[in-house]
Formats: sequence, structure tokens, C-alpha cells
Amino acid sequence: MPEFHVPPLLALHADGVLWVGLALVLATLMGESVFRFLRWPRLIGYTAAGLVIAAGGGGLQALSLQPSARAIVDAALAVLLFEIGHRVNLRWLRANPWLVFISLGEWVLSLVAMWVVLGLLGLGGLHGVATAAALACTAPAVALRLSGEFNARGQVTERLLLISALGTILSILAVGVLTGWLGAQASVQWWNALLQQGYAIGGAVLAAALLAWAVNWVERHFDFADEGAALLLVGLILLVLSITRMLHWSTLLTPLLAGLLLRARSQRPRVWPRHFGTAGGVLVVLLFLILGLSLNWAALASGMAMGLALAGVRALAKLAVPLALGKPSGLSWRQSTALGLALNPAAGVSFVLLLDLAQAVPQFPHTLIAAAFAAIAVLELAGTLLARWALGRSGDIASVRKKPQGSA
Repeated sequence: MPEFHVPPLLALHADGVLWVGLALVLATLMGESVFRFLRWPRLIGYTAAGLVIAAGGGGLQALSLQPSARAIVDAALAVLLFEIGHRVNLRWLRANPWLVFISLGEWVLSLVAMWVVLGLLGLGGLHGVATAAALACTAPAVALRLSGEFNARGQVTERLLLISALGTILSILAVGVLTGWLGAQASVQWWNALLQQGYAIGGAVLAAALLAWAVNWVERHFDFADEGAALLLVGLILLVLSITRMLHWSTLLTPLLAGLLLRARSQRPRVWPRHFGTAGGVLVVLLFLILGLSLNWAALASGMAMGLALAGVRALAKLAVPLALGKPSGLSWRQSTALGLALNPAAGVSFVLLLDLAQAVPQFPHTLIAAAFAAIAVLELAGTLLARWALGRSGDIASVRKKPQGSA
């Protein structure tokens, strides 16, 4: 009699694709649930899914993030930064110079306020300044998602996009300079660290010009409004991103500058699918999922008190400047308040800057990193909800605009 062996089902081992698929399903379901039932941004659900998985023991170690996870984060941020850069019209700064003062003022005041708090806690110095610089910018990814998901249109939304883009450039440059400075202090050849940062920034400018030229050339032959052609645009962005990673240029500055350069060549932004179609949309879901997975609960608990202090003074600084300068720039008091509140979110850019900072400066205090990650967790969740509410109160989101007087 032939013998038959039943495969031992309990010995089956699930590969990584299964867990990635389950994580994506959970993130998508949570994102859609909070959007449909609570009218919250989907990214809240994506991040919350990551936090839930991390709480169950399936999280990621942020400071030793796997190369595949880091590649996804860089790719998603490249798509979002290019998109928001293309939405920003720098000609507006010449027409309304007060926007320059608001952009610089809120970023500088946020940095100084957080640095003072860190100094009072005994964590000032260059390390504190670098941490504050990484946290000072408003998350461009969140600003873009809020604008797209809720069809937000108006003065507050456009200023939010502009200020988040300019603040991101300031944070990238400031953290780059401070990283070089800290590296120079720890090296006998102090000029070497500074030259490396100059090389990274200069290379990013060159790569941005190349990407803008390539997109402009391809646009003459393809219609980017079609999702299939938009996939080509994603491919171009990822190709240039790969080059910048290989050459150790700034992966954050390159796509943002490329978007700005491309917009500078035209009066109106190009029309293409949001996040350039399905591929970009999946990358965005994975971005916020990985952010949630990377926020270690033990580290968050240890740094939460300091993180809340940083988030609090940052929120006050970002509210103070629009309240002081909003009127001369053409905003009402309600709109100025809404803009100040909408500037709260922090997410992917700050997260990546802190990772690069910790890797480039081996002696960087872990207490600062834990506090900064805790602040990001608070600002990515509570700050995003506050920004969503503020845009609604300003009237930029149609579904929550006030009814005209006399209406039922």
C-alpha cells in the first residue's frame, strides 16, 4: 500500500508578503473608516494602524530602519514633495512680501521656542538646535493630503502649502549645516564634514534641475492627466531619487526644488492624478503606515513629557506669527487664526531629518531623539486633526462652510 503524507499545515511559515498585505489591508480599512464615519483625514487611520501593529510587537526600529522600509519612505516623500513643490507659486511672494515674513517668522520662532525649552531641560547646544530645526517645519505631506482629500480651496490652504514648502527647505538646509558643524567638531579634518554637506546640497540642486528638465521634455509627448502617463512621471521621480541616494545627495531637497522649478516655468500648475495615480497612492499609504510602525511605544513613553512640551511651544509660536502678520498679508482674524492652527502637523520630513541626524552624528543624545519622535507622534495625530478643523472653520472646506444668513 502506498503511503500518503498530509502536509503539516501548522508548520507552514508565512513570508513577508503576507504581513505586508495584512498591514496594508488594516491601514486602508482604518483610513477609510475614520474618513467616512468621522470625516478625519485618512492618514490618521494609516498611522494608527502602524501604532496598533507596533503595540502588538510588529513595529520597526526607527534608528535602524530596514533599507526596504527607508526606500519606501524616501520614494513616498519624493512624490509628495515634488507634488507640493509644483503647487507652490513663488511669484506670489513678490506680489505679497508679507508671506515671506510669515514663512520665515513662524519657522524661526518655532525653532527658538523649542530650543529654549530644550535648554531649560539641559538639552540645549547644537544638538538641541538641530532637533528643533528638524521639527520646525510644517509637514508638507499632511498639508497636501488635507488639501486633496477635503478639496480645500482658499487663502488659508494656499498659504499652508506655501509655508510648509518653504519651511521644509529651511529645515533641510539648517539640519544639513548643523550636521556638518557637529561632524566638524568630532573630526580632526573639520572641513571634511562641511564639504560633505555642501556636496549633498549642491548635488540636490543639480538633480532637481535635471528632473524638472526631464519632466518638461516628457510632457511635450505625453498627457500627464492620463493615469498611465502619470506612471511615467513617478518613474522619473524614482529614477532621480535613486541617483541622489547613490551619490549621497539630499533626497528631500531634490524633488521639492524640482517641483518649484517646474512651476516657475508656467503660470498654472499641470493637471495630473493626485499623487500621480495608484502607484503614488500606495506609496503614501505605506509612508504613514511605516511612520506609525517606527514610533516605538517604549521610546514614546520615555520622551512623551518632553515631546508634549516641544509640541506645545511650537504650536504657540506657529499661531503667534500669523496672528501678528496675517492682517497686513490680507487675511482676516479668523483666517489668521486658522492658518496658525493649520501649521501644526509634523510627519515624514521631520522624521527623516532626525534619522539622518542620528546616523550622521553617532553621539547624538537618545533622549533628544525620543522626545522628538514623541513630538512627531503628537503633531502627526492631534496636529493633523487640529489643522483639519482649522481649515473647516476658515471656510476653505466646502462641506463645513457656514451657511449664509437666512438659510435653513
